[in-house]
Amino acid sequence: MKKTVYITDPEVLAIAIKECHEPLIDLKQYPSLAFGPPPENEWTRDCYTKLRRSVYLKLLAAESELPHGWRFRLYEGFRSLKVQKMLFDCEYKRVALRHPNLTKSERFRETTRLVSPVINPDGSKNIPAHNTGGAIDIEIIDSNGQVIDMGMEAKDWGVVKPELCLTSYKNLSKEVKQNRQLLLDLLTSHGFVNYPTEWWHFSYGDRYWAYHQHKCHAIYGSADALIWEKKPVYQ
Repeated sequence: MKKTVYITDPEVLAIAIKECHEPLIDLKQYPSLAFGPPPENEWTRDCYTKLRRSVYLKLLAAESELPHGWRFRLYEGFRSLKVQKMLFDCEYKRVALRHPNLTKSERFRETTRLVSPVINPDGSKNIPAHNTGGAIDIEIIDSNGQVIDMGMEAKDWGVVKPELCLTSYKNLSKEVKQNRQLLLDLLTSHGFVNYPTEWWHFSYGDRYWAYHQHKCHAIYGSADALIWEKKPVYQ
């Protein structure tokens, strides 16, 4: 069985980052792509609709190839370190309850199946994928605005069994498998990389993308300090 590389495995963290300084844009100013309500809590309200410009343009191109009049709906793009730490700490506690016999290091790695840490086990600072503005949690909605059947919605990731979140989970209906494969095939054809433990998570430009695309470096680092672009780049 092919090894699943987690988002903070050493081979991923070893990838260098050469920030390209590409700006972030806010979907609230661009009606071309749909987005849902703020995820998790009020801390995400001001930033979850922000993403790098190239990610936005790639999503527009990919969406044009969806069948049946379907559209993408962003669940979350950019994520602050404050929210990231909160999510990691909460998932770490859930992992401890599910697997009480794991060692501290095993518990940490199990947590990274679904949430990237802010601090690595060696004490160094991590740059989570969502903090780069290059990662997206994405769903597909039908012509009535309803999420198509993916076996679960992205918002339920913290309450379902982690196995159900796997992109290639076997115990799914034929329809759900086809829907997940559609999302995977379409976004990978436009340069995104999927995190296989989360069917809804894709990224471009970050270290996980660079590792799987055999790039010598990532092009997106932390987006905290970037100037946020105001002018439309594409409609």
